[in-house]
Amino acid sequence: MEDVTQLEYNNCYDELYKMFEKVKLRWRREIHQTNRCNFPDYRGAVFGLTRPRNNSSKLVLSHDSKKFPHIYDEIIRIGKLICPFEFNSVQVNRNLVCPLHKDKKNVGLSMLVSFGEYEGCNIVVNNKKYDANCKPVIFNGSKLEHYNTDDLVGTKYSLVYFTNP
Repeated sequence: MEDVTQLEYNNCYDELYKMFEKVKLRWRREIHQTNRCNFPDYRGAVFGLTRPRNNSSKLVLSHDSKKFPHIYDEIIRIGKLICPFEFNSVQVNRNLVCPLHKDKKNVGLSMLVSFGEYEGCNIVVNNKKYDANCKPVIFNGSKLEHYNTDDLVGTKYSLVYFTNP
């Protein structure tokens, strides 16, 4: 596989968009997170497996997966439909404009796809811009620096499918 691969357009996100618009995702604030690479405050969630705060080496089902099981089921359904590799975690971001960073804790490939009623905020990987609106972009986020353009207008949700070690 090339460094970056973009998949075909797939509009399977309408139901998930409606679900997200009915709930309030938690604020993810820089002050409460380590290694966040100067990310701005944003609303987001982690679905699937994650490490508990007690630094256990055991992966457990995330708080958000338990709180919103209908959303978790829909995210996994979409992942099985569009993601060509195995994953165990999904990061959800609402209107996040990511600064330049690497996903230090991810293992292997990541797949990013965005959807919503928005324009702009493309992902840039290896100095090449990709429009991920309903068109998944696959790359190794732990090895390749990436960021979003800062021209977001509207409401954008992003899903990042990845493997949590």
